[in-house]
Amino acid sequence: MLTLIALAALQSQTTTEVQPDWVRKDHQATIGGKVLQYQTTAGLMPIRAHNGDVEGRIFFVSYRRTQTPGNSKRPILFLFNGGPGSASVWLHMGLAGPYRTKMGTPEGFMPPPPYQWIPNDESLLPDTDIVTIDPVGTGYSYPEKPELGAKFWSVDGDISSVGEFIRSYLTTENRWLSPIFVMGESYGGIRGAGLASWLHGHGVGLNGLILVSPYLGTIAQDGGKGNEAPYAFNLPTYATSAWYHKKLSPSQQRKPLDQIYRESLDFVYDEYLPVLERGSRLSESKRRATLDSLQSITGLSKQYLEDTNLRISDNHWYKELMRKDRYVMGRYDSRFVGFDRVWNTDSPDNDPSYSQVSPPFTSTINDYLNNEIGYRTTKRYYILGEGITGPWKNPDGILDESESLRVALSENPYTKVMVAMGYYDLACPMGSVDQVLDKMELDRRLKDNIVRHRYPAGHMIYLDDTCRRNLSSDIASFIRQQSSPTLPAGVLRKN
Repeated sequence: MLTLIALAALQSQTTTEVQPDWVRKDHQATIGGKVLQYQTTAGLMPIRAHNGDVEGRIFFVSYRRTQTPGNSKRPILFLFNGGPGSASVWLHMGLAGPYRTKMGTPEGFMPPPPYQWIPNDESLLPDTDIVTIDPVGTGYSYPEKPELGAKFWSVDGDISSVGEFIRSYLTTENRWLSPIFVMGESYGGIRGAGLASWLHGHGVGLNGLILVSPYLGTIAQDGGKGNEAPYAFNLPTYATSAWYHKKLSPSQQRKPLDQIYRESLDFVYDEYLPVLERGSRLSESKRRATLDSLQSITGLSKQYLEDTNLRISDNHWYKELMRKDRYVMGRYDSRFVGFDRVWNTDSPDNDPSYSQVSPPFTSTINDYLNNEIGYRTTKRYYILGEGITGPWKNPDGILDESESLRVALSENPYTKVMVAMGYYDLACPMGSVDQVLDKMELDRRLKDNIVRHRYPAGHMIYLDDTCRRNLSSDIASFIRQQSSPTLPAGVLRKN
């Protein structure tokens, strides 16, 4: 048996080996009118092969409340963004952390430079400790050798490496018995759904999965010859976007936003998809009726809809709706508008909802990590895609982790999922997310394990001041409830 002195020495050696560059710092902040003490840790977690060799290093920033009774049993939330190839800067500096990037308007439009980070009253820190994760090739994370990048830049490699990070963190920071939550945005939906299954298979009990504007599969979102789903399930977001920009008829404009969405989705299932699938067998009368409905739903001209063969490409939609006004529309948030060089082309020159958001977040994360967190390096912090130097591989061809999510919920019915969606999100349209969830074939007794929330915002729901407050409140309530989860009725068989 080890003596206490020998055990302490061994733990010290282990800590030194695992975290030589980690920076810990104590802080105090006022969040929602209350003073909180917390400690941050920032550094690179080694990701090892089965033989113990380091293959990559994942950068993270953790926030842990101090001076709180039962601190080791507080909930812990692991979060990441998507891409693939995106750093966690968006959720970190937009929603979860104690400070956030200041935007220019209540809707979240671009502020004038120089940019600022300000206290975040909607931070999740009062209700949970937080760990932000930058997968390999994002943020400061990197493969140990360039040729090892391919091990991380695939659907399965990405999921397993982030899973290994979570497992290593739970061990290093002694958090195995804390309520554990995972939150992912955009492609983080693919990663999060896969992680739910991976974590359960590796002995990690997941209390809750939070998916923000998730990407869940290619069938409903990536078009191709013969695949009508993207045309169909983009349509409800076309309708809500046209409603926002006041391009619909007076009778349609008087309807509430959610009614516009739901009526459009009903039209998709009941009429639009069958029409598109009928192809050349479509009767002329049905074609004319569909044109009338599409014009009412989208505000586009019948001639344009006729010329597109009833199929509206998202890349054309961004420019067509407000062509006469000389505005292009944002993909991540259709409320954002921008300008093009000429107006006789089909597609916009850029996405104003990204070009207006990227500079403020890039500037503030670099300043924040250096000055507030105290992590100083000469390396570049990769925001979106710059650090991925090889192809992203999906061996199965079709990208869909909904089955992994179904399996995870079936194997651990205590796990619940919160899905947050924005009405103006054309990157991961609400209709396509609803469709994937509805077709997941989850046992009916587990139906309520997935809770959906909808917000009048775009892809980055938290850019909008009102939506950020509501989203934060909904997540905090979900974490409080799921920190002591219960089984759905009918799951546990009683003799």
